[in-house]
Amino acid sequence: MTLPALVPDDFSVPRQFQAAGFQLQVLSPAHAEADFDAVRTSADRIRHVFGPHNGWPAADLGFEENLADLNRHAGEFERREAFAYALLDPGGTAYLGCLYLKRIKSRLEDDRRKRLFQAQAFFWLSEAGLVLDAEAVLACLARWLQQDWPFAAVAFPGRVQSWATWEAMAAPAA
Repeated sequence: MTLPALVPDDFSVPRQFQAAGFQLQVLSPAHAEADFDAVRTSADRIRHVFGPHNGWPAADLGFEENLADLNRHAGEFERREAFAYALLDPGGTAYLGCLYLKRIKSRLEDDRRKRLFQAQAFFWLSEAGLVLDAEAVLACLARWLQQDWPFAAVAFPGRVQSWATWEAMAAPAA
């Protein structure tokens, strides 16, 4: 199923971003080995990044399944449906984690979060990425999304908004 684009057609989606201490590159199958290693070695720490009830990555995640995820992310990026980035060291050699920029999914017809935010962002840091200060990475990413992307507001569930707050925000305004 093809989703509508997350960004306007005339927006030039950044394919990379350089920050102090890290860089972003479009997540693709070219990152397969480094991504798989990072996901497996960091699984317990990154589990539930996408929500308190989300169990990704599964303990038995295999390389082929992870590669399929990377192919899916690359396709979503090219179709402008969602944007996933590999978070690398400034030289592009050490795999430090991932950033995901997505639409707000909800089964609720009138989910208030969709009026408050145009997208949601999630990131995780690999074991190698622990050299970075997660709060500094969050601040840098939030600034980049505010300055260089066409969104009035981007949510960072589980980081800026606690999961309890995020879930409570779903209810329509009374």
